[in-house]
Parts: sequence; structure tokens; C-alpha cells
Amino acid sequence: MDKATFSTKEPIVRTSVHDAVYQVLRNRIMHGAYRAGQVLAIQELADNLDTSTMPVREALRKLIAQQALEPMRSRSARLPLITPQRLADLHRSRLLVEGTATQWACQIGFSADELQALKQLAHDIHQSRTQPNGLSTSLELNREFHFRIYKTARSPVMLGLIESLWLQSGPYLREVQELCGPERATIDDHHEKLVDALQAGDAHAAQQAIQADISWPFEQLLSLQPSST
Repeated sequence: MDKATFSTKEPIVRTSVHDAVYQVLRNRIMHGAYRAGQVLAIQELADNLDTSTMPVREALRKLIAQQALEPMRSRSARLPLITPQRLADLHRSRLLVEGTATQWACQIGFSADELQALKQLAHDIHQSRTQPNGLSTSLELNREFHFRIYKTARSPVMLGLIESLWLQSGPYLREVQELCGPERATIDDHHEKLVDALQAGDAHAAQQAIQADISWPFEQLLSLQPSST
């Protein structure tokens, strides 16, 4: 009886550990915790997450399949390097998918409470950038701001595509935020214009605002790429 009970519970525990490791690594990549080109070693990750290497290997395989990581011969993985070609591909894909999702969300509409929450997030994002070590906070708040809008589109398929694109963009967005500070270009995220358009129910203006928001970091990063000789 005890043995039967244990055997039915064991796969659930194992699955939850594998999923937990994947979710942690996924969120770290999406929030820019790792840099483009950074190598993720299996044993080092296992030690950091206080787990065995098996769930780490499985999580890395899944992230490689989602194009968030590239396999290495040593069985480790690395974040893809920044190249103009990859930047351009991610840029145009995000413009199409996120622009459409924003239009759908605007057509469905937002409550007064939802709009107020978006306004507060826009304010908090700006405030976090003025704080010491506020980079991680601003990236997390920025993701929350965007995904509140995308979830309102009520399309699980579209949301899955957006999550995949953000997973691939995380290291790049961190790079932009670090390079474009007060001594360079002021970060322009168009959040206030976007909230205004959503409040007015103007789907076209909302799409334009979200596309301008998406384009700005990609354009900045492309401008900082060394010119080929």
C-alpha cells in the first residue's frame, strides 16, 4: 500500500522539480539576468539552484528548442550572440505579433482599474531607472506592463508566440538598458502614449505606440553594433 502510494506520487514530484528549474531559467533569461553570449554550465546551474544536473539538462534542452539558447559541445549552452541579422529578425517578428495583440486587446477594452494599473506601472518603470541597481526591477516591471496588455487580447496562441520572442530578446534588452543611460540616450518606452491610446479605444494609435516601444531598443542596439570592415 505504501509502495503503491509512493510510486504514484513520485512522477508528480519529479515533474514539478523539472518544471520549477525550467521556469527559473526561463524567467532569468526573459528578464535579462544573463548576457548575450554568456555560457550556462550545467553543474554551475545545478549548484546555484540546489538541484541535480538532470532537471537542469532537461531545462536547457527545452530552452534550446525554443531558440533561447544554443547548444555547446561541452553539453552546456550559451545565450545567442548579438548579430544584426538576428536583431532584425526578432525586431520584425515582434512588431507583427505584438502589434496585432495590442490591437486585439484595445478592441476588447480595458476597465478603469486596469488602465490605472498600467499608468502606475509606467510611472514605476521610470522611477526604478533612477534607483541604484534598478535595472532588474525596471525589466520585470516592463514585462508586467506589456503582458497585462497582451493577456487582454485573450489569445493563448498569440501569448505563447510573444513569450517565445521575449525569451529570445531578454539578453538584448538588458544590453540596451545598460548602454543607454543618462550619459547616452534617454530610454524612450512610449508607455504613456500607449496607455492614452488604450484609454481612448484607438487601436491604430495603440499599435503604433507599442511598435515604437518595441523598435526603440532594437534601433539603439543596432546603432551600437561595430561596423563591419
